[in-house]
Amino acid sequence: MRPIEFLFVVALLLYSYVIWWHKIKCQLKLWMVVLFSIGLSADITGTFILCNIMNPANWKLNAHVASGFVSLLIMAEHFRWAVNAFRGKRKYERRFNRFSIRAWLLWLAAFASGFFI
Repeated sequence: MRPIEFLFVVALLLYSYVIWWHKIKCQLKLWMVVLFSIGLSADITGTFILCNIMNPANWKLNAHVASGFVSLLIMAEHFRWAVNAFRGKRKYERRFNRFSIRAWLLWLAAFASGFFI
């Protein structure tokens, strides 16, 4: 596995762990927010590196690229909800509860689409 792929696998594992732990326990703890931030950091770092090593002349907007950027933005917003939910803001806790699986599934679809390009 190349280091760049490792970053996305780390993001996958951490996102999955936090979202499913939260879904099962219905609690958001500090360690979960920290793991989520590490996953998001790995995702952003991997995306940044890929964007920089790709030859701009060969860069094409396809379904994987579009869904990847959209899902990265959604996960960043999802992280913001997690931080605010942890701080006790009920509105964000409801959003996090309601949309976490959907956000994760969208991110997972973007992740999986990379295997087919």
